[in-house]
Amino acid sequence: MKLSVTLSLALATACSAFALSPTRQAGVATHHHHQPAAFVRPAGHAGLAQRDVSLRATSLAAATGEDVAAAPRGGGALGSIDIPLLIYFALWYLGNYYYNITNKLALKATGGAAGFPMTISALQLGIGSLYGIFLWLAPDARKKPTITMDDIVKMLPVAFCYAGAHSASVFSFSSGSVSFGQIVKAAEPAFAAVLSQFVYNKPVSKAKWWCLPIIIGGVILASVSELDFAWSALISACIANMFAAVKGNENKKLMETEGVKDRLGSVGNQFCITSILGFLLSIPFVFLKEGSRFGEFVEAFKTVPALKTNMIASALWFYGYNELSTMTLKKTNAVTQSVANTAKRVIVIVGVALVLGEQLDFMKLLGCGIGIGGVFLYSIIDNIVKPKEE
Repeated sequence: MKLSVTLSLALATACSAFALSPTRQAGVATHHHHQPAAFVRPAGHAGLAQRDVSLRATSLAAATGEDVAAAPRGGGALGSIDIPLLIYFALWYLGNYYYNITNKLALKATGGAAGFPMTISALQLGIGSLYGIFLWLAPDARKKPTITMDDIVKMLPVAFCYAGAHSASVFSFSSGSVSFGQIVKAAEPAFAAVLSQFVYNKPVSKAKWWCLPIIIGGVILASVSELDFAWSALISACIANMFAAVKGNENKKLMETEGVKDRLGSVGNQFCITSILGFLLSIPFVFLKEGSRFGEFVEAFKTVPALKTNMIASALWFYGYNELSTMTLKKTNAVTQSVANTAKRVIVIVGVALVLGEQLDFMKLLGCGIGIGGVFLYSIIDNIVKPKEE
């Protein structure tokens, strides 16, 4: 798994450095009358700084991949600090940040919501799947799983929800700003609470229910002030939340199945198989929605470098940061996980908005703060207010 993350981040940073390069490609000029929105053109030496960040991230990932399991926590004043865990956090945040940027740039390169969001989302899963298969074939990279056909059938609901959540998220980002989509996606606990209570018969504490109006109120406040507001972006993000909530519950059921965890062998194997199945399940929807224009997409892929490089980079960033997030959260407790997820959303929302030039006025930031604060409170409230025993 460590080698897989190292290779994934190395490939993604290489693609990102090229995709975000300020150098104008000749092929792009035939598709745009002005500088393409798919290229971030930093001022001054920012382009060199961008590459430097990517190279440093790759070097850091390589160092982490080799010795993270055996690395000491440091001596002296750093004796109580888990250095490998901090590196995991940093690379997880970095991967999520660059995924959101490169994904948005790939969508912009084909016209946003009017382009090919379904095709791009499916191919992101496909590229990640190919990378996962490569790790099984490469010597000493990752041990292959020993799952049965019955295990694969049981994984289909998780894979379908995983693909649905990813595709709906990409649709949301193609229709509106990334920051707005992320704010709405922060409301996932509201969907998870309803499903757990009424569908999966897993009661949610009253304290958590009282947190939901805070989350929903924050999203509404952010929506009111959103200049790029689109119902399609809001609805798609809500659909993504629903799929994600179902996936979480179905994944718990899957992991409770006797022997499945042992046959999968690792979280990385489970993620790869889920990606493969998710990609295969996405193909019919690609042909249903954008199949008649697939030739147009292929031509754009050949002639628009911004599409090719950003799509490949976003796929690798997506695969890498998801594995890193799993590795990170397995090493932390529930409260730390809540803080980490909250901090990640704030960093991604603000950072991506600044890079892509998205509007962040006071009301939107206030709604963002209230919504994400409500999510954090939802995550830890049962530790603060212990549920009454029946």
